[in-house]
Amino acid sequence: MKKQKPVSKKAKPKTAQAAPINGQAGLDADEITDSSAFRRAASDAEAYARDPKQLAKLVEDAVGKINVIPRGPFVESWPYLMAMIRAIRAYERKEYRDIPESNLLTIIAAIIYFVSPFDVIPDYIPILGHIDDAVVVSLALRSVRADLDAFMAWETARI
Repeated sequence: MKKQKPVSKKAKPKTAQAAPINGQAGLDADEITDSSAFRRAASDAEAYARDPKQLAKLVEDAVGKINVIPRGPFVESWPYLMAMIRAIRAYERKEYRDIPESNLLTIIAAIIYFVSPFDVIPDYIPILGHIDDAVVVSLALRSVRADLDAFMAWETARI
């Protein structure tokens, strides 16, 4: 009995070809957002939003990671990545709640994906391991930028 050849990825129908995100040619945003790692992060976001302890741990993990990763893949989104982390911290502390729930969940999902070492490209692969994280942050940023801008304005007004 002959073994069947595995179906190539090219045979998978795609919706629209996503443009490279954040200058990272070769990465298809659909491949990342369709991944089990991203779907898991998105489904976990609601539970995190309801649990201040989980949010605090997520912020702690994100801060730990930003201190050791290369910034190169995040060159365009680094200030917003930092704002996402601060917004989660402010939400967890009940200091800032002026963000639509759907956008909060998008931010939380992006940060869950960011801190996960096992995603589309595992983080232990130097430089490349963070490109998919940067793509997810950029994708999230497309839909939450206005809310992050409002959050950063709120932060500035508090000083």
